[in-house]
Amino acid sequence: MRHLPLLALLPSLALAQTGAVDRAPAPPRGVTLPPTNAALIDEAPALSLNPAGLGFQDAGQLFYLHERNLQSDSVGDAVFLGTRILGLGAGFSLEWIRGENAPDYRKTSFGLSLGPRTLQLGAALHDFSSSDDSRISGLTSWDVGLTARPFRFLSLAAVARDLNAPEQDGLKLPRRYNFGLGLRPLDERYTLGVDWLFAEGGFREGLATYTLQAEVVRGLRLGGGLSHGFVSGIPLALQFSATVDLGHAGLTYAAGGAGEGLDHVLQVRLSSERYRSVHGGGGVVALLDLDDMLAGGVSPALALLGVSETDPYLRLLKFLDLATRDERLKGVVVKMEGLPGVGWGTAEELRQSLLKLRDAGKKVVVVMLSGDDRGYLVASAADSVYALTEASLPINGLSATVTSLGGTMEKLGVTWDVARVGEYKTAMEQFTRSDMSPAERETLDAYLDSQVAHYEKAVEAGRKLPPERLRAAWAQGILSSKRAQAAGLLDGVVSATELDARVAEWFPGLRFRPTYSPRDEREDRWGLRRRIAVVPVLGDITGGRSREDPLGFARLAGAETVVRALEEAQDDPSVVAIILRVDSGGGDVLASDLMYRAVLEAKKHKPVIASMGDAAASGGYYAAVAADEVLAEPTTLTGSIGVFYPKPALEGLGTKLGVNQETLKRGDMADLLEWWKPWTPEQQAAVQTWVDDSYDTFITEVARNRKMDKAKVDAVARGRVWSGTDALARGLVDGLGGMPEAVASARKRAKVAPSEELELDVMGDARGFLSGLGGEPGVHALAGVLLPALPERPPEALSVLAREVGLGSPELLRPGLKAMMPFRVRIR
Repeated sequence: MRHLPLLALLPSLALAQTGAVDRAPAPPRGVTLPPTNAALIDEAPALSLNPAGLGFQDAGQLFYLHERNLQSDSVGDAVFLGTRILGLGAGFSLEWIRGENAPDYRKTSFGLSLGPRTLQLGAALHDFSSSDDSRISGLTSWDVGLTARPFRFLSLAAVARDLNAPEQDGLKLPRRYNFGLGLRPLDERYTLGVDWLFAEGGFREGLATYTLQAEVVRGLRLGGGLSHGFVSGIPLALQFSATVDLGHAGLTYAAGGAGEGLDHVLQVRLSSERYRSVHGGGGVVALLDLDDMLAGGVSPALALLGVSETDPYLRLLKFLDLATRDERLKGVVVKMEGLPGVGWGTAEELRQSLLKLRDAGKKVVVVMLSGDDRGYLVASAADSVYALTEASLPINGLSATVTSLGGTMEKLGVTWDVARVGEYKTAMEQFTRSDMSPAERETLDAYLDSQVAHYEKAVEAGRKLPPERLRAAWAQGILSSKRAQAAGLLDGVVSATELDARVAEWFPGLRFRPTYSPRDEREDRWGLRRRIAVVPVLGDITGGRSREDPLGFARLAGAETVVRALEEAQDDPSVVAIILRVDSGGGDVLASDLMYRAVLEAKKHKPVIASMGDAAASGGYYAAVAADEVLAEPTTLTGSIGVFYPKPALEGLGTKLGVNQETLKRGDMADLLEWWKPWTPEQQAAVQTWVDDSYDTFITEVARNRKMDKAKVDAVARGRVWSGTDALARGLVDGLGGMPEAVASARKRAKVAPSEELELDVMGDARGFLSGLGGEPGVHALAGVLLPALPERPPEALSVLAREVGLGSPELLRPGLKAMMPFRVRIR
């Protein structure tokens, strides 16, 4: 009856490893843990209960425990260290047990755990030593544990303790087994657990432990448990605990007993990983440095090794998606400068992402260090826009630039043979003309008009600034911050020294966290989230693997990488849908067709949504058109449905250099693809027939997937590039939108409940030879040893210059049939 008051407390408690409180202070007993069980424990102290729990650590942890047991008149101290290294959970501990009626001894333990987040297998080695009893010093035991967390609501564990059943001079540690069950019927705040612990051959004489845990308020966890046996002689034991988490530190007090004297445990936690804190529930203001987050790629030295990394822009979109759904986040300060790698299509996508932050109740303030019209399009989505005192703001209108090398080729004596379809497939005119053709001028003028109309409409909606005032600002050229504010483009001007004070003024009562991350707190979730796979097609399309050239001038989307990623996504049961992310002007026809066929196959198994960035033209559009739904931004360069085959004739250059080449052949067409002589009329006709056949296949597949008449497709094809808005009007895409809209469509088509949280997972990153052997993190680690001073990537301006003079697209000059955008154009 004296336990009834404690039993009444159990519904408000949480955690249990209760049966240890009445054990005698002798091996294999270590320090009693606060309430937990084999299926629940997943921190550094798991080493003493279930070593498989070590595998759920994501960062370094240190736990110190002090125990005072009044029943046995003993004292214990313990230090547990845990971390994750090379993909393994690792732990080390020292425990000291001292008692009046038993020998003092020390327990030293080492443990490792491996496996995925849903299934961990761990092992631990325990070594005992004592100056009071030599028999204890000869004991060494092994534990093996398994923890399975297949679902968010279920955790299962099985542990074999003292597996080797060590014995020394009559002192024996019997083999014991522990089966554990954990349940979360609601969410991560409430957990139930049941354990059954028994010695070998004594299943019926085992000990049952029941656990309940709850986070009653943010950062405050209460725990409790009860243990008993089903035969006489096993006492009823109770234990309860309270834990206060303070981010990187935590304090726990636990008390329990079995009737005669209490057992007290004090636990202190230090961790590099942040826990949910009692003072972390208030509003947070984040700093979002767009240029820093967009700075990506690897050094040329690593690129030569075939190493790449997830596209920084895709990482940024994922960050913004998570931030939008983070209830802690109440405000965002967006720092903006050059926006490296962002074109007009992705700028619109960023603008929409900022609008979604605002729709989710977060206040957005943009601070511009510098910025042009493209940057201002993004900034116009904010609640307010500021600039630093000396910011450079060339908000002066849009222009499209095409660099022609026809005159250079003429001086060099190089001529070009080109077979193409359509007057708008002006590919290679960059090398054959010294000026724009009428068709190219028409296309660019139409795109600029569409882009300007969208830009003016967006600025008017976001800034309440009519187009007339925006055009008046353009006329001033490069604006100073004060003139930009006078023109209505800014809400104010701030100096760098007063920025902290202004943040406090913009977001009163909120905490500014410059290092904010949407998932910067320890995640106590079981199982894995289902996923939406994002398969990137970024850069020129080619065969082989996706890669980045060592000088950073171009990205290559390899058919092998994309096809394998699509196959992996369609076969992975955790993937509910696929987003094909296309930002490509096209490339090799065969590689584009392989991607197209892979998309056709993938959508037989799962919904496939195509999301277009700055460009989805020619081969890029071909890869996307097979999707269940095709989305483009209003300013995405879209279409360019066409094919061409280029070949240089170098005989004139060779003559100037004193080089001669003679060819012996059998067959009039044997030297058809050689780069020395120009085509004969018969050879030109043969290649044109080949190109015509490829073009016919292209428009036939577009007509089939877009459910359009083939003649209608031909009318809007023939190499013509459209804006996303114009492409929608002509039936080439299904809607306007970016990655967020693609995610929403994927969820809907996969019939995913609105309440279910899905993971966005990029599949199909670039990989190289060494990364294929050891995983990309291992390559970076190796390079850190062998190449301690790696140079940075080339400056963005150098990459732009290379692209403008024709060096930015090696795929264009590689032999083969091409489906590429007909020009390299920079619009600013």
